[in-house]
Amino acid sequence: MNKTRSFSIVGLGLLAMVLTLAWSPMVYGQSFPDGTTVKETLHNLRRSAVGPMPVEDYGEICVYCHTPHNSNTAVAAPLWNRTAPAGPYTMYSSPTLDMTIDPSPGGVTLACLSCHDGTIGVDVIINEPFSYSGSGAKAGTIGACAGCHDGDSPPGGLNFEGTLIGTDLSNDHPVSIQYDPTADSKFHPAADVVSAGLPLYVANRVECGSCHDPHSAQWRPFLRMSNDDSAMCLTCHNI
Repeated sequence: MNKTRSFSIVGLGLLAMVLTLAWSPMVYGQSFPDGTTVKETLHNLRRSAVGPMPVEDYGEICVYCHTPHNSNTAVAAPLWNRTAPAGPYTMYSSPTLDMTIDPSPGGVTLACLSCHDGTIGVDVIINEPFSYSGSGAKAGTIGACAGCHDGDSPPGGLNFEGTLIGTDLSNDHPVSIQYDPTADSKFHPAADVVSAGLPLYVANRVECGSCHDPHSAQWRPFLRMSNDDSAMCLTCHNI
């Protein structure tokens, strides 16, 4: 093999390695993307973690959701750094539903929907970090990501399938619903649910955060406990 061909092969190998690294998420230890800290989950939206997505890299992790000052107090999430989505939303309904459901989502559900309904860019925040000097949000929505990144397309790419909820919530588990076992005997007492690790919010409401923990992906997709043998479902449902 001549030297020119040898160098060409080596060069192509290096190029392939660079491209692979450019498209692959940065692995923090062995836990990404199923870690127990935000840094090691897909909620780490820094470009170094998620790859070349249309998301601005602010140089911090928590800033995509939280800010220490001048937060959005209209959303019931601590130090919230995002605007509230406008909807309107189609809520869950059923003729067998015995508990009271709100006419529109509220609480921490609204915080989750500020990304997951696909109407607001995931990098659109209220306060940028003081140390940041970039050009601002690129307004890439989950909808834009899911348009290409579904299943294993592209091969080895991140999978956004199932993360785009949209504004029609009628085909999802009911949220912003008052958990009231006195209205339906097929549910466990609220105190048992909370003690098992599933929080209920204002007036015992079930919100997205009742089942999902945005800070840990120990049990995907960001569940608060394992759902093996429907264990999490049966924490509330008595059937």
